[in-house]
Amino acid sequence: MAHYYLQIKSAHVFLGLLVAALFFLSFATVSINSLKTIRTPVKYLSWTLDVSLLTAAMMLLTILPGAMYANGWLLVKLVALGGFVACRHAMTTERSPFMPRWGWLLVGCVLLAYAYSVARAHHPLGLLANFIA
Repeated sequence: MAHYYLQIKSAHVFLGLLVAALFFLSFATVSINSLKTIRTPVKYLSWTLDVSLLTAAMMLLTILPGAMYANGWLLVKLVALGGFVACRHAMTTERSPFMPRWGWLLVGCVLLAYAYSVARAHHPLGLLANFIA
C-alpha cells in the first residue's frame, strides 16, 4: 500500500481544500436567506467530505512509520480539526450559541489554519515552532 502514498496524500490535501471551501459555503447558506434551499445538500456534502478526509488520513497513518508522528503533532492536528468541526456545527445551528455566526467563522478559520500549519511543520506548535525554538 505504500506505493499509493502520493495518490492518497494528494487526495487528502484536495479533500482538505474542499472542506475549507464548504466551510465558507456553509456560512453563506445560513447567512443569506436566498441560499436556504441548498443548506441541506451542503450539510450532507460536508459530512461526506469530512468522512473522506478522515479516511484518507487514516490510510496515511497506516502507511507512514510511527516515528513520523511520535512528537504528538498528529494528535494536536486532530484536536484542532475537532474544534473546527464544532465551530462549523455551532455556526450552522439555528441560533448560534455564545457568539454570532461570524465569530464562529473566525474561530473556525483560525483552527483550520493552525491545523494546516501543524500538518506542514510536523510539529505540535505548527509554524510557530520556527519562532519559539
